Amino acid sequence: MKGISLMKLRRPFRYNSKASAAQQVQDASQPQDAANHQSMVLDKDLQQNIHQIRAIYAKSSDIIYRSFYIEGQTKAILIYIDGLSDSAGIEKNVITPLMHEINGEATAISQLAERKISAAQAIPFTTFGECVSYLANGLPVLILDQEATGLAFGLNKWEKRSIEEPAAESGIRGPREGFTETLRINTSLIRRIVKSPLLKMETMKIGGYTQTNVVIAYIEGLAEKNLVEEVITRLKRIRIDGILESGYIEELIEDMPFSPFPQLMSTERPDVACANLLEGRVAILVEGTPFVLIEVHPLE
Repeated sequence: MKGISLMKLRRPFRYNSKASAAQQVQDASQPQDAANHQSMVLDKDLQQNIHQIRAIYAKSSDIIYRSFYIEGQTKAILIYIDGLSDSAGIEKNVITPLMHEINGEATAISQLAERKISAAQAIPFTTFGECVSYLANGLPVLILDQEATGLAFGLNKWEKRSIEEPAAESGIRGPREGFTETLRINTSLIRRIVKSPLLKMETMKIGGYTQTNVVIAYIEGLAEKNLVEEVITRLKRIRIDGILESGYIEELIEDMPFSPFPQLMSTERPDVACANLLEGRVAILVEGTPFVLIEVHPLE
């Protein structure tokens, strides 16, 4: 009994497997103090928008605010997080084209991506919740005066580890590459092996403060539909402040968390993950960790 009490104290999460239907429908993954801005829409007054974003990111010295005029007429501001965005790409693909005056006519934000912006992605958004989500993922955002719609650009860039052979799972034959801490690199490693469009990857965010991206990967037609739905349901039931690595997920969705026997397998090798996907299993990829979870036994 004493050992169990210590383990309960050690586990930094809150989970209720018998939550009511109303509680499961309610999105409790957001902390109450951060949920106020989620549904707030942008104002046409640029100063009001700037004031709101500064209030959200108060006491944050890594938030960069770059004010300028588009073609010398329309006032705009570009916001990004230092260290998560490509500052050189922002200067080259966004600020310079917008400041360069061509015909002296004001350009609507809906036309900027087509006429001036050379970034690969230009995603419109209308709420502060979307704005904060894009900023947190390294995408710089552009907001114009007299416009209630902003643009987020695919110019995120941060330091990441190169693809290497996993030290804990070295093999004599086969590929010498392993998963990294970057989620999109990991999903691409799986896509390079399983090229079929039947490979599905559903994404959700878990963690009230970390908002960690989690991907559920499976091959449609090979994985049982009930198994996929059960995995997704268990992930949606998680109520926790933060997910730092896949071990948190493992403890929260397995049937017997105190059992000494593993109920989920973890791997750092893309070929092992793909082999299990081809056997009809479900893989869970978590942002920030190279360990991918594989369902070993059907969840009941």
